[in-house]
Amino acid sequence: MPLVVDVDGTLVTGDLLVEGVARLIATSPWKAFLLPWWLLRGRAALKRRVAQAVPLSPAALPLNAEVVAEIEAAKRQNRPVWLASGADEFAVARLTEFIDGAGCLASDGSRNLVGKAKAEALVARFGSRGFDYIGNHRHDLPVWRESRLAIGVGVSTGLVRELRATGRNPKLLGGATGDWRDWLYALRPHQWTKNTLVFVPLLAAHEVDGQAWLFTLGVGAALCCCASGTYVFNDLLDLPDDRQHPGKRQRPIAAGKVSPLPIAWLGMALVVGGVLAGFSLASAGGYLLLCYVVGTLGYSLWLKRRLFVDVVALALLYVIRVGMGATESAVISPWLLAFSLFVFLALAVVKRQTELVSAASVLPESRRPYVGEDLGVMAALGAASAFAAAVVLALYIQSPDVAVRYSRPELLGLACPVLIYWLGRLLLLANRGFVDHDPIVFALRDRTSWLVAWTMGGAVVGAS
Repeated sequence: MPLVVDVDGTLVTGDLLVEGVARLIATSPWKAFLLPWWLLRGRAALKRRVAQAVPLSPAALPLNAEVVAEIEAAKRQNRPVWLASGADEFAVARLTEFIDGAGCLASDGSRNLVGKAKAEALVARFGSRGFDYIGNHRHDLPVWRESRLAIGVGVSTGLVRELRATGRNPKLLGGATGDWRDWLYALRPHQWTKNTLVFVPLLAAHEVDGQAWLFTLGVGAALCCCASGTYVFNDLLDLPDDRQHPGKRQRPIAAGKVSPLPIAWLGMALVVGGVLAGFSLASAGGYLLLCYVVGTLGYSLWLKRRLFVDVVALALLYVIRVGMGATESAVISPWLLAFSLFVFLALAVVKRQTELVSAASVLPESRRPYVGEDLGVMAALGAASAFAAAVVLALYIQSPDVAVRYSRPELLGLACPVLIYWLGRLLLLANRGFVDHDPIVFALRDRTSWLVAWTMGGAVVGAS
């Protein structure tokens, strides 16, 4: 009795087409414009073109451990194991060879093998009730009806009731191992702390108007939606590299705990909703959010593989966050923009330093444009940016604007050495490998960084 196994969402916790499209866009972004043209020729044709353009490595795909155990048990009983999938046979055949299967049935570029078409193909080969079938989706109902034993992977209670209504008593296996916490983690809410930068213009201007603060809170919420959506797309585009990274391989999408297709739809909804919310608050806020989304996607697709362009792009994305806080009351100043640019340029350099120092993150497959010999140059660039930020702050303290706004501006001078100390310490720790991949997240967990923040805040309050 053959054991027939579905692929997408069953043997593989993800979706081969979604992973293929993500890989295609990541390696050749311009080919994204060909996808609608390929789809006009049918889903089977689209699957064939994507599978041929970006062959996926079966060893890198997240497999369902319970389904693999069923396959191994069938092999011990000398039962042939077949794969039957709506994915293209070019990809399914490689996966069949990887699991040492007996054969496969899959979409062939003209016929999309799902639902009734898959059931007919299996009956033609094995006969009705001549196979056991493992599936996961409502599209598998026609196949389960023709199988001897129906095995469901992560199926809903409603689908189980439908199966039982047909007189079948399905065997149930667990699906993706993730839960709501993995879905939440995939949106990276811990990164929302970066979006508090929208309040910097209000703090710098000593703004006390409650309406301005409420407006900025709304902008920050919209920014958080857009940020989470773009993080999802970044993780989808980086799937092959993340799965080889010792730390990033535990991310929910890379680990197969969250299915790529539904999280991609959620990411798109968050981006669209965030941008629309920004435009509803103020047209300037909407345009800046749109710039942030385009910049972030451009960074994920292309900019991060360009030497030092990636560092400048990261710094500018932080500056855009600061600029969003001034879209209503226009309280931002050129001093603040210049200061922010140099500070975040230094932090972006620290981020690259940590990747260069950590040998585990410099993988042969990585598309980063840096090599180990660049570490000394990056450290010098980071130090230059840190001192440039301190110079901008010192010049601002001497400007007429400070004399008008502060009663004791000389106390602000304390912020300059404190700032140099903090950025210098961060650069040194990064060079020693003590900073994780994100310096801002590290700073939020670092007691010394909090002490520096309170000291600088005290200097500002004392000068007021």
